[in-house]
Amino acid sequence: MAAGGSADNLVKVFEIGSGRELRSIQVPAGAVFTLGYTGLGRHMIASHADGTLRAWDAETGQEAKNITGSAGFVHTYAFSRDGKAFAYPGADGSIQVIETAAWREYVALEGHPGGTSYLTFDPTGRFIASTGRDGSVKVWDVAARKMVNALALGVGDGSRIAFTLDGQSIVVTGSDGNLRVFGRKK
Repeated sequence: MAAGGSADNLVKVFEIGSGRELRSIQVPAGAVFTLGYTGLGRHMIASHADGTLRAWDAETGQEAKNITGSAGFVHTYAFSRDGKAFAYPGADGSIQVIETAAWREYVALEGHPGGTSYLTFDPTGRFIASTGRDGSVKVWDVAARKMVNALALGVGDGSRIAFTLDGQSIVVTGSDGNLRVFGRKK
């Protein structure tokens, strides 16, 4: 387990069973806003107060890649289940997809004009579903590099989205307090 965001500019990695600290990773000045592991746990991703998104080797604590330069605060990101792809919203509203073997950009999807609120991969890693600040929901075919479905729900900026375990439906929560389930487009 990893925890960050402290004033000492450290991300600390702990052994879950014992609670023992395994290592500390020195990070750039300022808070760590979000922190997560890749699907297979090889890397950690952290969104930093300096506006960068960085990948860290989870075992050594060495920085693997400064992914975004200074694109602004990244508030959400997602990994494919196999850990081979990573996606985050770009400052221009696009959705950037990175392949994690070499930490290089794989594809940039059109995204949401007002920005992306939340995004997630389906269980196969082929599709990404996203919610926008405009209240829309979009589903993207990553390999085809195109949007395959869009819903204008008006779910608000605080919306979240997830695929069901079988990947056949998406679940959307909105700032209106409602939960919506949609089946795959035929």
